[in-house]
Amino acid sequence: MSAVLGLSTYRWNNNIKSVLLLLAFPFLLLALIGGIFYAFGWFYIDPKYHAMNPDLFRSFGLDPALCQSPAYREVATKNFAVCRPKDFAAAVLYAWWPIIIGVAAAWVLIGYFFNDSIIHMATGARPVTRRDAPKLYGLLENLCISRGLKTPDLYIIDTDVMNAYASGIDEKSYAITVTSGILNQLNDKEMEAVLGHELTHIINRDCRLLIVTVVFVGMISFAAQLLWRSLQVMSYGRSNNRNGGAAILIFMLIAAIASMIGYVLALVLRFALSRRREYQADAGSVELTKNPEALISALRKISCNCDVPHVPTEVRQMFIENPSSMFGGGGGFFCTHPPIESRIRVLEELGGLPPEGKSVIPQT
Repeated sequence: MSAVLGLSTYRWNNNIKSVLLLLAFPFLLLALIGGIFYAFGWFYIDPKYHAMNPDLFRSFGLDPALCQSPAYREVATKNFAVCRPKDFAAAVLYAWWPIIIGVAAAWVLIGYFFNDSIIHMATGARPVTRRDAPKLYGLLENLCISRGLKTPDLYIIDTDVMNAYASGIDEKSYAITVTSGILNQLNDKEMEAVLGHELTHIINRDCRLLIVTVVFVGMISFAAQLLWRSLQVMSYGRSNNRNGGAAILIFMLIAAIASMIGYVLALVLRFALSRRREYQADAGSVELTKNPEALISALRKISCNCDVPHVPTEVRQMFIENPSSMFGGGGGFFCTHPPIESRIRVLEELGGLPPEGKSVIPQT
């Protein structure tokens, strides 16, 4: 009974995390934009008056009078609205918050309705039917029947690499994708164990939480890329302008700051994804197939050839094995998956039937 309660709590926590991340997304985007313009404002402070030139406000469609106060009228009469970088950032957010919120909402809606297409396009997966892969479809259908679940869609990536992932946020979009390499190298029992692992990710709502984080990090990456592209346009249009060189340098610094903030945010979101989910999915596969040895054998084969360099980093965390991390592999702190050796050790303990009431899954 305790195991059922634990799994139910785990799934409930995943649902809560997904909702909280979605609700926090607009505020995180506002904070990112505010941080960028705060840094931008520091480069436009007049050293004589320790204030910002109102022309900068007008160039962004802002009213510099918002920052004026009676205490600084003497300076303000010299054509400078006394405003600090924090005031400039606040003015930008005050004027643009409807647009920023609208962009965030549109991004979330795009992620909700087109997440499956975006993920499969990033991985190069193609859909298959029962006619295309009857044995694979039969294995998955039998597992779903045993749990009373609707059979997810099946996709295949044409590559010799051995890997697989589950995706989707509801029954209409749930899918399991495998590579052609894993189909060719694993036997039926091993393939069934891998499908059971991915099906457990769907049952536990892991794939929903992963897709939410992919949408988050994708938005931040998009904003950073937009800044860098704007920089290229500026460098083309102002290459012969002395002042343009300074502006380009400033935009380079701002783009670097935006990229750094996005990088930190990606780390924070990665920490929200406990590596315990892989242990849970392995245990779920054993529960479905009653064959831990098959999954152990499959993981050993997969670990020998599982790297998918053509897939974006954010999407690789969805795979059954991801050997890469932000600071190298080897099961380090920044890895998205626990080491294969640890997962095999847990599976061996599961196969040996540990004492009742004892959990063999590490608290990662």
